[in-house]
Amino acid sequence: MARPMAMGPQAPHQYRPAHPAAPSPQPQAHPARRPSLHPAHQAGHGGLIALALIVLAAMAAACWIWLGGAAPKVDPGAQLQAQMEAAARGVIAPTHAFGGSLTVMRDNGRTNVTAEKVPSRACVQVGWRLAKEGTIIVNGVLAPRLSAAKLSELCSGEDATLLWVPDE
Repeated sequence: MARPMAMGPQAPHQYRPAHPAAPSPQPQAHPARRPSLHPAHQAGHGGLIALALIVLAAMAAACWIWLGGAAPKVDPGAQLQAQMEAAARGVIAPTHAFGGSLTVMRDNGRTNVTAEKVPSRACVQVGWRLAKEGTIIVNGVLAPRLSAAKLSELCSGEDATLLWVPDE
């Protein structure tokens, strides 16, 4: 144990050897290590790497699900609307997004685009959108004032025929 040194003239002189002690020629034995009692210290890093891989795989799966899976989903109603607009411009597909026929006729200088076998929900959706760009006739009926409720009534049933006369 070291003694504190007193400052000033009364401080005793401490002896310091000129050369430090030479190392002993025989190595000293280290005390024996205590075995670790915690299992994580005995397993090594394998468990940590496995945990990191599981977390990484879970994050990748969450991103895949969040981004909507493998392929972007195409709304068939929007696809039918695009097909009918393209048909009015002269690009005619033989069938539309729901598998029914898609025909174009010119009558009195006006273009008529007809989609047959359109499901009720798509009929309302596409009919409402196309009504803003022309006249809509559903199952042969032209409504004097078109509303969402009237369009839903006209499109009721299994399959509807949607005729669109675009504004020119």
